[in-house]
Amino acid sequence: MTSAAERYAAVYDRALAAKRFQDHHQPGDHWADEAELFRLDPNRPLDGNLAAIAGYLQPGDRLIDVGGGAGRVSLALAGRVGEVVLVEPSAAMRTQFVASRDAAGIANARVTADWWLESAETGDAVHLADVTYFVRDIAPFIAKLHNAASRRVLITVWHPTPGDFDAELLRIVHGERPTRWPGLPELAAALWEMGLLPDIRPLPERPWWIPEVAGGLTEAQAIDLAMRRLDTQDDGVREQVTMNLERLFRRDANGLTPWWLCPMREVLITWETGGRQLS
Repeated sequence: MTSAAERYAAVYDRALAAKRFQDHHQPGDHWADEAELFRLDPNRPLDGNLAAIAGYLQPGDRLIDVGGGAGRVSLALAGRVGEVVLVEPSAAMRTQFVASRDAAGIANARVTADWWLESAETGDAVHLADVTYFVRDIAPFIAKLHNAASRRVLITVWHPTPGDFDAELLRIVHGERPTRWPGLPELAAALWEMGLLPDIRPLPERPWWIPEVAGGLTEAQAIDLAMRRLDTQDDGVREQVTMNLERLFRRDANGLTPWWLCPMREVLITWETGGRQLS
């Protein structure tokens, strides 16, 4: 019988073999062309998802942000903690973090360039968002998070994952069901297997990186949206989208709504470490 960690690795391996994402441990900065897209204003009002994370933090905390990119989460929370430490191997992301930090006048945030498993950083709270999908050997990674946090670990993932929420669009248009990314079900099972019983809390806000689509689209707008999500302007694909418009969109008196965008939620997984070390 395979373990939960082994099943997690098997899902990861299948997704990597199908080229559903890049192997981030290979040489090169895989975020070099996209890093600026992940830079948000640190002084923006906290939305419901950020407020939920902030509710677990204390004013004197050292907050470790693992793979935190341009700091879209941790820089927004810097005013609520004693110190923010970004642990980020991508040079492009670190550049954006520093630029965002300095532009906002944030004085209590610093950066290290380590891979997480090689980092010596510890803190009161350890946070990571949208990182676990790209980790194959999840048990030592989780143990490292747990052991580095004197009080609490906070992980957020999207459910479905960013790589999976267009699966029904791909199935209908291309007749394929893509290999899944490792996501919430696999992660929760691995945590339980390790003897951790986290709080698992769906958060209220829709994805920050998907434009809000409330419906009321014309047919032309609906087709354009599907083509953008499929990342192509191929005429044959456009024809398939047009032929399947009624399967891809809900139609009412106001127009068309892309039903496959609606269910995606950010989920917060968090637990207190209690000073207990995991091996």
